Order: sequence, then C-alpha cells, then structure tokens
Amino acid sequence: MNRLVAERSLPKAVIKKARPAWLLWLVPIGAAALCLWFLYRDFVATGPLITIYFQNVSGLQAGNTQVQFRGSQIGQVKTLTLTSDLQHVKVTTRLAGSAKDLARAGSLFWIVRPELKMGTISGLQTIVSGDYIDVQPGNGEPTNVFMGVEHQPLAEQPGALSIIVRASALNSVQEHSPVFYRSLPVGEVTGYQLASDGRAVMIRARVSQEYAPLVRENSIFWNAGGLDIHFGLFKGAEASAISAQSLLGGGIEFATPSNPGAPAANGAVFELNEKAKDEWKNWAPSIPLHLPDQAPRTDSLPNSQPPEPK
Repeated sequence: MNRLVAERSLPKAVIKKARPAWLLWLVPIGAAALCLWFLYRDFVATGPLITIYFQNVSGLQAGNTQVQFRGSQIGQVKTLTLTSDLQHVKVTTRLAGSAKDLARAGSLFWIVRPELKMGTISGLQTIVSGDYIDVQPGNGEPTNVFMGVEHQPLAEQPGALSIIVRASALNSVQEHSPVFYRSLPVGEVTGYQLASDGRAVMIRARVSQEYAPLVRENSIFWNAGGLDIHFGLFKGAEASAISAQSLLGGGIEFATPSNPGAPAANGAVFELNEKAKDEWKNWAPSIPLHLPDQAPRTDSLPNSQPPEPK
C-alpha cells in the first residue's frame, strides 16, 4: 500500500519536442551574407578610385560634390588636397561600377560652374545643386590619374573644315564665336594663339561639313563683331549688327566671289579684314551643298500632283 502511494506521489517527466537544430545556424549564415554584401559593394559594384588635378577647385566640396556624365551621377569627390608644389589641387574621386570604363586615357574632366559667355548663361543648374565635375570619355588604356581641363571641350564634328584666320588683333572674337556666311552661322571659332613671330593672332575656326564647300581659296573674311555703322547723306547714321550673339561675343563672316576658286583644304590660312566692302556682300556664287534632311521640292518630283479621280 505504501509502495503504491509512493509511486503516485513521484513527479512524472514531461517530454517536449526540441527546436530544430538548424535554427542555430541562422546567425552565422546571416553574418556571412552581410560580409559578402559589404565585399560586393566595396570591391565589385564600386568603380575605381581616380585622381584628377585641377588648378582651381572653388565650389567643390569633399563628400558632397558629384561627378556626372550625361546628367547622371557616376561618382563623388572624396578628398581635396594641395600638391607639394602648391600649383594644383589633387581631387580624389570614387566612380560607380557602371562608370569604370570612363577611367581611361583621353577622358577629359572639367568643373561645371555658372558662366556668362557670349551673351548667354550656362551652368544655371549649379546655382541650386552646386558645382559638379563632368567628363568626356576617352578610348585609351585604363588609368586612374587625369589632368583636368579648365573649360568644356568642343564636341567633335566629323567632316568639318578646319581653317586659320590671321588677324592683327583678337578684338571681340572669343572661343565659340560664330562664323557667318550671308548672316547665317555656319561654323565657330575653336581657339586662338599668337603667331610664332608675335606680330599677329592666329584664330582657329571650323566650318560644318555641310557648309564646308562654301569656303574657297579666294574667299574673303572680315570681322563681324560689334556694330556696323553706315553714314548716308539723307538717312544719317545707321547702326546694325548681324545678331545679338555677334554683338556681345564677336564673330567672323566670309564671302566667296562669284567665280569661286578651288575648295579650301584643312589648315588653309586667310587674312581677317577689319571691315567688309559692299561688293563682297553682293557676291552670289552658285555652290552646291549637301544639306542633311533637306526635303525636296514637290514641284520637282515626277507625278507630284495627285491623280485625277476616274
């Protein structure tokens, strides 16, 4: 009897199903996945660290200034430090992985700032977003060291005619000043420098491919900037300008005689006259041009009239 009472009073073990042992591996697996993500972000998805040297970096901020290409952010400035000779500023920039092909020899980097030139204002967006670095891709070997340029490089124009206009003084002509033919802009000034003897200014200009046939060996060039003032006996003084652009930023105009010479070659040199003669403006040679997307006249096409109803 006592034995039965003792057995009834003893506690009974309760058997419970243990949690799966694999749950214990979630913590190390998660930590390993996080490490892999950091490795991917820092060494795979992130592009190269490049160095750009500028003479003036006013407006740039470390950790804030962007590097952009085609309006999209592709990197960020990390550090700004002076070089040992105090002549340049070393700008260290981290590019995105998608922009790693921009780190090649021949790529050009410049700082976009608000700028007033030739009567127009560029870089207005930087007033709100701040100055940024833009890039023109190169096609050389991979590299991570670049020398920045001061201004945006001119876009290439395949087939354009490159000429040199020799002037006694630069006057109002600037880079990007237009080149006119019959008051129509057909090209632009790409640069200038003193002649080797220092007695003249050599102005480099280019004329677009479709208008290049207009430039002949006997073409005449003159300064088209500023105001053109004429005095008449009955009308008095009359002032005119080709355009507001030429009035503020200078310009060059040319004309070709009615008996045009041979087509000008790349590198041809012309003299810049201070003013145009009336007879030059009256020249009207017939020179065929191959203008792109020029719609033909309907009256010159066969069967241009709609068919009569039967």
